[in-house]
Amino acid sequence: MDIATIVDEWIDPADLVKFQRTYEDQSRRGNPSAVAVFNYAHALIKSTKEDVKTGIFLLEGLLKRSEEDIPKRDYVYYLAIAHTRLKEYDRALDYINLLLSVETHNRQAAELKALIEKRMKRDGIVGLAVLGLGGVGAVVAGFVAAAFLSRRTAH
Repeated sequence: MDIATIVDEWIDPADLVKFQRTYEDQSRRGNPSAVAVFNYAHALIKSTKEDVKTGIFLLEGLLKRSEEDIPKRDYVYYLAIAHTRLKEYDRALDYINLLLSVETHNRQAAELKALIEKRMKRDGIVGLAVLGLGGVGAVVAGFVAAAFLSRRTAH
């Protein structure tokens, strides 16, 4: 499946409801598992603009959790996809560049970066990315980079 298809994919509403129920059931009993949060966030970013924003909020929350059920690179990758869907290309680039700084040979990330840059040019927003470089990257880069690097040095 090509990267544009992944970015533009829409979820079946029944699937979204299924992931929402799992997330809400676990939330009622306490903290939902990272897997339940990720699955729900992943479903949300394939839905409406407001749902994508909620998915971003959930994924950013997962970045702060210390659980390792799902690699943090997955959160970063899907945050880049979500921001691309919202046409927030500067933030999408911040996330994908962060991922590529740790995983320089990640083909999926490189393809997503190329798509983001193509859409930026198409939408005429290239200059905004330069202005936004200090945004998300500065806030999240330290935390995520430390997590990636600590994992790499542990192996």
